[in-house]
Amino acid sequence: MCKTVIICLAIVACFSMVLAQTTTPQTCANAPSLNFNNTDFAGKWIELARNPASDVSCITLDVGFWNNTNMLVNVSHSSSNVSTLVDVYESANITLVENGLSGYNVSLVNGQKNETVFVKLLSYVNSTYLIGCSYTNASNVSTSAGFILGRSTYTVQGINIANNDASVNFTNFQNNTYGNVTQLDCRASSAGQTVPLTLISGFLAIALLLIKS
Repeated sequence: MCKTVIICLAIVACFSMVLAQTTTPQTCANAPSLNFNNTDFAGKWIELARNPASDVSCITLDVGFWNNTNMLVNVSHSSSNVSTLVDVYESANITLVENGLSGYNVSLVNGQKNETVFVKLLSYVNSTYLIGCSYTNASNVSTSAGFILGRSTYTVQGINIANNDASVNFTNFQNNTYGNVTQLDCRASSAGQTVPLTLISGFLAIALLLIKS
């Protein structure tokens, strides 16, 4: 009898521990953000996945910091997900708040066009993947999306692991389900005001030098 009671108590204790460890995934609006003021985020990022699936391809971001108070971001991508011609160039200048964990209202500027979206960074994985989410209306979850950025050392397996780990904590991610962002055969337009992809990082570096001088 004594052994039976002990076994039952052990089972109850284990079950309680499992329940305690169960995480309720948070929406993008409710989830806390990483601090953007982290120079580990500087450099070139490639958008690898998005949920819901992205409607554009060949998305690249170049991130730099100025005086530790501003994050400068250059974004390039195609006009649609059926094209690998990079012909859209946007930029954002984010004024950082010390120890800010609420995310930022980011204005993406493309000539006379200005699109505003609220962005949060959720996790930084193995110095290779940056998990985040965005929304345009905090009270409407249908306006939000999750995204996975990666360095050039990314792998298909790594994307899947990053996505599945994120699905435990955030509603914008689903286990084994995400939309791949096409990065194969991306090319830049030479017409109009567009520039080759390889020059975007250089332009950002020059801009930073001019600002500092």
